[in-house]
Amino acid sequence: MTGSGGQQQQGLFRRIRKRLADSIPSPWTILIGSVLFGALSAASAVVGLYLRYGFLFFSNDAIVLLYFYGAAVGFAPGLVLANLIAGRARRPARFIIGAIILFLSGHTATAAIFALQYRMFYAHWHADFPSIIWGFQLVFTSAAAVYQFTVNSLYLSYPLAPAIFIGLGLWFAAQSRPAAQ
Repeated sequence: MTGSGGQQQQGLFRRIRKRLADSIPSPWTILIGSVLFGALSAASAVVGLYLRYGFLFFSNDAIVLLYFYGAAVGFAPGLVLANLIAGRARRPARFIIGAIILFLSGHTATAAIFALQYRMFYAHWHADFPSIIWGFQLVFTSAAAVYQFTVNSLYLSYPLAPAIFIGLGLWFAAQSRPAAQ
């Protein structure tokens, strides 16, 4: 019974393992890409803060660092996921997939860091750790933080965000792999 069914299953696992291995970029790509993506996101926040508040905002450095670290942390998982999804797709598809996934991974990581900071602030008023109420407070406080960050980050990101979005897509499409025959 384990004849062809077992071989098919081994072949499937072998293909999945190969696809995952092909999706992992080089360490230099991750390191340099993380720093560049973080710097571009931080620059976008700096321009946004300047245009909106003229740098008269209370915690400019904290906001700029939040954008830098969020994008830097989100780059590697986003790149792996984009490579995994795009596979050997043609350049237009790689452009769209890469731009959307890399941008969303940077935003998601930044929102998660913001939610952790938000949670630290409100933890003082929350119930004790293992209780059901604590669980609800954790979930809803984190959800509120992610929502608040998403809404408030839109106007800070937009001076440079479209250019970063297009640049990410063009870079990812340039990493194009030959289509499978």
